[in-house]
Amino acid sequence: MRGQIFVDGSGDGDLAAWTGVPYEVGDGVSNMLYPSTMFRINGVDPAKAGKAWELIPTLMDEAEKQGRRFPRKKPIVRPQRNPIEWRANLTQIKNPDGSAVSGIDARQLSYGEVEGRRQCWDVFQFIKGVTPGFEDAYIVEIAPQIGIRETRRITGEYVLTDQDILGCADFDDAIGVQGWPVEAHIKGDVKFVFAPPESRGFNQIPYRIIVPKKIENLFVIGRCASMSHEGQSSARVSGPCFIMGQAAGTAADLALAAKVAPRDVDVRALQRRLGAAGANLGPRSAAAAQTKTSGARR
Repeated sequence: MRGQIFVDGSGDGDLAAWTGVPYEVGDGVSNMLYPSTMFRINGVDPAKAGKAWELIPTLMDEAEKQGRRFPRKKPIVRPQRNPIEWRANLTQIKNPDGSAVSGIDARQLSYGEVEGRRQCWDVFQFIKGVTPGFEDAYIVEIAPQIGIRETRRITGEYVLTDQDILGCADFDDAIGVQGWPVEAHIKGDVKFVFAPPESRGFNQIPYRIIVPKKIENLFVIGRCASMSHEGQSSARVSGPCFIMGQAAGTAADLALAAKVAPRDVDVRALQRRLGAAGANLGPRSAAAAQTKTSGARR
């Protein structure tokens, strides 16, 4: 397939890797964020279940003291809009040696699909057996695909770090804002690190993280954008991915119109286009883009 500009939204940075863009995998010593397989539970009695999301972690801790083992700590089991249905996120898909299943290794991924379903059934049986309100519950759906959190991360014009996330960083080339904490799915647990409570609680996303090194007609968006292992633990989630996708599509149009490479796009023009489309760029970048617009009008 031929094109003037490409956007790699594969999640694994496939196109970027094929074209020779430099990238990293995991934390530098092969440790990636652990994947999960999500599932939904139906047939719950909401009156009896009450705040079961608070009870289930306690029941798991008590069972572990008796020798029961679970894929991970910090289960996320929550009611949906229809209170008889709950979503469950408490699996952690690992290889037999304990390492995270890799989403860029076909054999590991195939193994992980089976292991994820095994874990879903195992933890559901526990929840059903000990949690009030779940006596008649059943699994109504298992996710059709394992949820991969991290594989390749390309090296771009800037690398977003956890210091940027927790320090609520501003960037002159901001394309949006996001406020998700650092959510590290480490072996057997999930570690959340939030920005300081006295802070504003969000950071800006810089344009440069979707512009890779070396290749001149490519954007890379999503969890494979230019972020550190720790920074990716925050900016890989849905909101930032929406931001990157909108910015890449808009910047591609600007680059083609001006006949320049993505790295040479007029960032102020990009910010004005994004702002006009309703994107939240944050106060600093919005003010800068507006000042440039006002000057042009004069």
